[in-house]
Amino acid sequence: MPTPRDLAVIVCTRNRATMLGAALESILASVPGDVEVLVVDSASDDGSTRDAAIAAGAAYVRSDIRGLSIARDLGLRTSTRPLVLFTDDDCVAVAGWIDPVLEHFGDELVGAVTGRMLDHTLVGTGGVAPPKRYTRTVQGIDAGHGAVMAFRRELVLELGGFDPVLGAGRRLAGAEDLDMFCRVLEAGHAIVHDPSCVIHHMNTRQGDSYTELHHGYGLGLGAMANKLLRLRFTVGVAALAVLLKRTGGRALRHLRDPRKGKADRAMLRGIGQGFFAGAGMRLDGSTFVDEHPPPTTPLESPIDRDPGRAR
Repeated sequence: MPTPRDLAVIVCTRNRATMLGAALESILASVPGDVEVLVVDSASDDGSTRDAAIAAGAAYVRSDIRGLSIARDLGLRTSTRPLVLFTDDDCVAVAGWIDPVLEHFGDELVGAVTGRMLDHTLVGTGGVAPPKRYTRTVQGIDAGHGAVMAFRRELVLELGGFDPVLGAGRRLAGAEDLDMFCRVLEAGHAIVHDPSCVIHHMNTRQGDSYTELHHGYGLGLGAMANKLLRLRFTVGVAALAVLLKRTGGRALRHLRDPRKGKADRAMLRGIGQGFFAGAGMRLDGSTFVDEHPPPTTPLESPIDRDPGRAR
């Protein structure tokens, strides 16, 4: 079975130094000292992200080009650990959360392990379901969440890394996690979702920000469905049907709910818009070609981009 020395915990972040500091404090307190903790700065506007990482005792690397997938790939290339566990800067880790991750990677057929993101208001409620094992490509849309997902690092690199046009920081602002799950499954590997691996989510968006978040998710999901359709028609049809049925059903159920209903309708629109946006983009293997990357965001004062192995 893998050991903590085989694992890197990677936190991608942008312009949220205070939140990052709280996340790092919980991560460093909940993992053994031989786990690498790496912060990837996704083109923050100032040096506060770097300062927060160094103050916490984490390793640090910066991308001058924003985009969550771009940051995730930089983390993959920077770390040399065989296993990488991604989490978010608005999450808090709890004791024992990496134990099931290491355990499931003892099975060589497992390419990814995911856990449960639990809103901090629900901590301590409900039971824990047994792990689920996914093997079919379309099951990637149910396999987990980007806030707590672990991979065999070399496998993700072999698959071409995360799709650079998907995810936060890009117009198609979602589904980079589900897209990677589908690609891992398509490559013949299994994914285990273990609810006993828990991360607490601490930041819930409100108002227009909540609606915009779901519209971005929809854009990414629609583009992902278009990609699947082009790579393997039957899988793409099945994925699109599931996404439309689920999102449409939620929109109907929440029709009278001003918050959820508006968000569901925004996601449904986004799926359609993202699907047609994906149709206009070229593919390179199983990723879209990033023909219009974001502009660089260099800091006014150059910084040391050496990850500086702090742990």
